[in-house]
Amino acid sequence: MNDTTETLITDALRHRAERTPPPGAVLAALHRPRRTRKPLLLVLAAAGTTAAAAALVVTTVNAPVVGQAPPARQLTTTAAPTPVADVPTRALEYRPGAMLDGYTERERTIAGWGTSRIYAPGSTNPGSPLVRFSVFTAITDDMAPKVANAPVGDRTAVGGATAAWFGESLYWNAAPDRVLSVSLENVTGVDVRAQVRRIADSVTADPTSMRVPFSLDGHSYVVVNGPSATDWAIAGTSHLDYVRYDVELLRTAEAPAGSTPTTVDGKPAHYSADGFGLLAVQLAPNFQVRVTPSEFKVPGGKPVPSGAETEHAPVDVLARVAAALAVDTNPDAAWIGTR
Repeated sequence: MNDTTETLITDALRHRAERTPPPGAVLAALHRPRRTRKPLLLVLAAAGTTAAAAALVVTTVNAPVVGQAPPARQLTTTAAPTPVADVPTRALEYRPGAMLDGYTERERTIAGWGTSRIYAPGSTNPGSPLVRFSVFTAITDDMAPKVANAPVGDRTAVGGATAAWFGESLYWNAAPDRVLSVSLENVTGVDVRAQVRRIADSVTADPTSMRVPFSLDGHSYVVVNGPSATDWAIAGTSHLDYVRYDVELLRTAEAPAGSTPTTVDGKPAHYSADGFGLLAVQLAPNFQVRVTPSEFKVPGGKPVPSGAETEHAPVDVLARVAAALAVDTNPDAAWIGTR
């Protein structure tokens, strides 16, 4: 992500955090007796078809009390299949109609602030040439005024909508609650602004949606990329009870180094106590999800919830997180390498 885009997102999120309510009500809710939680582990075993969705089942996991069992002990499980809805989806809403020659879609980001798509001739590693197209949804009340009130010399229009240049990136208020942007990064040998303008002017509605590879309580930050639809990488973060976890989907059956066997929801798993703690659950013969704590902080600098005062998660805590994850075991990656 270029510096301009990152700065605008950071400023908008900081402003949003400053407007959060006082911690009293939040903390009171955290310490109320909880309703019974039914953690779900969604497994999509076939491609995203109606028949596959109808075949989805879930099972629950009864995790032991913290400290009750060493990592090597098998977690107790129950099997109670229950019909559930499909994995979450995210509407893409817009897409560029024109693109630089030789550039195809290589990466998608799904976030709380919106979505981003990267087009590149190859790798999307830092320093690689790419085109970034973003659709901002949740923070537009902070970003839209920045576009409308940009310096006069930076103002323009895209399709009749108010627009502005921020560096070499073009942002425009496509709708009252939608801000779109196009930027070229590390691209040489072209008139950058002319190409950004050409791509922005070509943007059209995109009626398609993307299945979200994983989520906790419907919230996630996920990055999907790779050289092909069968050679993808998926990683990101998700939150559960105000705690952030790193989540990674892998095409492997290999256990993490130094880990101890266990089970989660009747599925083979491995737990490593190193660092913050790591749990790998084998959802399919060559498909694994890994979960590790990322940040034990409540948004806005409020105290962490009870039971999360440490930066280390024992096996039963991570088992609960893994069981709560909605995971698509046949990730939506057919778009990689297409225009």
